[in-house]
Amino acid sequence: MSTSDRPEVNAVPQRPREVVIVDSAIHHYADFVASARQGVIGLHFCADGRAAMRMAKRFRADVWLVAGDLPDMSGFDLLDMLAEDIQQSSVDPLRSGSTVSLGHLEDAGKSRVYVVADEYRIEDEQRALAAGVAGYRVRPVTIDILDLPLPSGKAETPVAATVAQPS
Repeated sequence: MSTSDRPEVNAVPQRPREVVIVDSAIHHYADFVASARQGVIGLHFCADGRAAMRMAKRFRADVWLVAGDLPDMSGFDLLDMLAEDIQQSSVDPLRSGSTVSLGHLEDAGKSRVYVVADEYRIEDEQRALAAGVAGYRVRPVTIDILDLPLPSGKAETPVAATVAQPS
């Protein structure tokens, strides 16, 4: 067996990022659904705060997108209830969420949590940041928030600039 035929011993397999979206309006997240269908991410929806609390008890996700307004409670109230489970959690081997290799233990400690709103309000942004979340976003939120690497073998497509010509 030549050296080029041997698998790299220390190679860490790429796993999809696990994303939980807590929002009753799933139509806002078509970008995420398309990425999940392609196997780029693992995607889980919770339609309300109670479902999200149940999910957090049994699952560790890399990213949580929490709507500011949910059918059964405020997204901010939900953040307070979930703080112990998702913002301070380490990977529990009994949970079915993502596994972490020994080389990436520093990545295991916290999930990134974003509050998502329909319109920007400075009070909500300040409240979100004071709660210790990773950020406050206004819809539409796209998959770009995950900072995913490009699939191997695919080059980034350059964006062509459009220049208006005087008539």
